[in-house]
Amino acid sequence: MNFMRIITQGPEPACFNMALDEAILESVRKKNSPPTLRLYGWDRPSISIGYFQKITEIDAAYCQKHGYPVVRRLTGGRAVLHDAELTYSVSSPHDSYPFNGNLLDNYRTISSALLRGLKRLGIEGEMSFTKKRSEGHRNPACFRAASFGEVTVNAKKIIGSAQKRYTDGFLQHGSILISFDHNKLCNALSRKEVDGLSDICSVSDHVPHVSPADLIGIFRESFERELNIKLIDDSPTKQELTRSQELVKQKYSAREWNYLR
Repeated sequence: MNFMRIITQGPEPACFNMALDEAILESVRKKNSPPTLRLYGWDRPSISIGYFQKITEIDAAYCQKHGYPVVRRLTGGRAVLHDAELTYSVSSPHDSYPFNGNLLDNYRTISSALLRGLKRLGIEGEMSFTKKRSEGHRNPACFRAASFGEVTVNAKKIIGSAQKRYTDGFLQHGSILISFDHNKLCNALSRKEVDGLSDICSVSDHVPHVSPADLIGIFRESFERELNIKLIDDSPTKQELTRSQELVKQKYSAREWNYLR
């Protein structure tokens, strides 16, 4: 039997969430920590933008007025509104079962576990392995287009994911939407086009009254069964927490990082 560490956390600030994902990744890559699945929430509606995304695609004034933190992710992709969702992250070396393949293999492995969790909820999803091209200009919202390995239901994206790879390991994290307010995300973007966000759905569209705690239990089991692993409950190490606080101060709360482009 193969083992992974699982860390479950309640709502946390945006800067801390991104910093802890990176701190865990660093520790896992050094093999100071085992491969890790983290499931967590956000303490308020927050916007994360992809590493290569331009900050001008976000209405920063609107976000500031409404108290939405804006944080740049380590991973690529487009803007995500983190609100009513369960967020997952997987950190693993490349030579650790079951993540010993290439980028698409790892996407496929993780998406299979996510699909199994949705099926337990009675939701039939599918993986997308075709890049979905929007007509006209590029929409700044991540959930607007399904990319390789992401999860859709009836051609609507329900789980969005992004991956950062190194020679010795990778981080993949993503949003499992419990509910979704199209207008909230539209207002946070510099291009106000709510119609362009119609290809997004959420768990509550199919199964009402599901809580984050419900989803944690369901997706925990789906990862164990689909990947044939045993998840061991744990907390971040002292070193990971110390490093995450450094990253909060030096990076994820700094304008130099969040307004990098």
